[in-house]
Amino acid sequence: MRRHTLKLINPIMVIDDDASLLGFTAKYLTRLGYSVATYRNSEQAWKDFRASAANYALVLIDLSLGGLSGAQLSQMMLNANPAVRLIVMSGYPFDPEKLREVDPDRMAFLHKPFTPAMLAETVDRMLGSAGGR
Repeated sequence: MRRHTLKLINPIMVIDDDASLLGFTAKYLTRLGYSVATYRNSEQAWKDFRASAANYALVLIDLSLGGLSGAQLSQMMLNANPAVRLIVMSGYPFDPEKLREVDPDRMAFLHKPFTPAMLAETVDRMLGSAGGR
């Protein structure tokens, strides 16, 4: 795990097993002024999240992770912290109807590849639904 500490009440956790996309996402979020914790391993991300679930304002999670899947990890995180917001990411076809079970203010979908503007808009929308930065 690497931390990039700047501003934001709580850090954003980013979980993706693609090192280049993880690096791009963390770099761009840091440029936007966010504090970012990055993980390539779903089990380590869950361990750290569980130890301090209330510390994360937002989690970006790849759906196709090894070990705990992104879907499993998302559900575990939502159950562990009723205030957390999630952005699930995937380059594979995804049916947004699968998110209907979850409050739309708590979860959003971001299709890969995404642009910096798409990332910024989705993060801002999700943090706005959490009461702002």
